[in-house]
Amino acid sequence: MSKSILTVVLACMIGSAHAHFIRPTMKNKITRSEVVDCGSVTLTDIFRRARLWVNLSTPDNKKLVEDKETGDLVTQGVITITLPRSESSAGGIYKFSYVLSVECANRKYRVSVANVEYLETNGGRAVPLDAFKSKSENIKVGNELDNKLSEMFDDLKANVKDYKPF
Repeated sequence: MSKSILTVVLACMIGSAHAHFIRPTMKNKITRSEVVDCGSVTLTDIFRRARLWVNLSTPDNKKLVEDKETGDLVTQGVITITLPRSESSAGGIYKFSYVLSVECANRKYRVSVANVEYLETNGGRAVPLDAFKSKSENIKVGNELDNKLSEMFDDLKANVKDYKPF
């Protein structure tokens, strides 16, 4: 009996120590974040609208967390960017994985995109966004990715804050 209690306490200590090391590195990987005030909308309505937007705009996203009581919604998805061939660029299809989190509280929501990585087509390995953007030939792709993320944030705002009830 005392061995099992000791094992549980030890596992909790290791888990909490491990969690403290994960948290600072996650903050460094946040690519973009925005807080939006929704006026007099309740937490439940904000969460419902955000969940509806995720289901309609990105149905292929994998839902990692969906908790209506705390207002937390986390999904993982892929953004595909297609650049046409030109004189200055070889063009191509670029895929980026990302984690989108929406936190609802106090009549506001915070949306964050983190862990953005380029998915290589030949080897299937993921390259961190900083390493991908450091190459001069990838600047145009990086700008297009920024535009896609801005469009995603604007679309979320239009469907959560500026939601038109029927």
